[in-house]
Amino acid sequence: MNRLLKHLLVGTVVVLMASCAGLKLDRVDFGWPVESMLTVDNNSMIEDVRYGVIAGVGGLAMEEFRDSTALRGTNVRLLRSGAGYYFLTGPRFKHVYVFAAGEHSLTLNSAILVSENGLKDPALNQRPPYVELIDGDGFRCLLTADDIVEARK
Repeated sequence: MNRLLKHLLVGTVVVLMASCAGLKLDRVDFGWPVESMLTVDNNSMIEDVRYGVIAGVGGLAMEEFRDSTALRGTNVRLLRSGAGYYFLTGPRFKHVYVFAAGEHSLTLNSAILVSENGLKDPALNQRPPYVELIDGDGFRCLLTADDIVEARK
């Protein structure tokens, strides 16, 4: 009898664990209601206390400006889309960089060319299912994680 109880208990635990492993919460919206304007510190780091994000942007500065220190003391714009992608850009940027979250990292998903001459004063907004980039008078484009959907200049 004792042996039968052990087998039953083990079987129950296995069934419960298997059912929990497949648990999925759907209809999740990862989007932030507003962008964060973050100042790059002297170590080329940004920190958003509100959303608990800290990241080094020296590699991004190297990619965009060919100088790993080019962003120090400047402001960048960061917004998380409803799909969970991080959109990052700033003044003088020619691109909006889109990152996917990984284990202790943000991995580049795409670099979307938005301005041949560099942005002046960009802002990012939620326009589900898109992210809107505006810059100055009349410049507006809707972005996905991979491309521009609609642009108006």
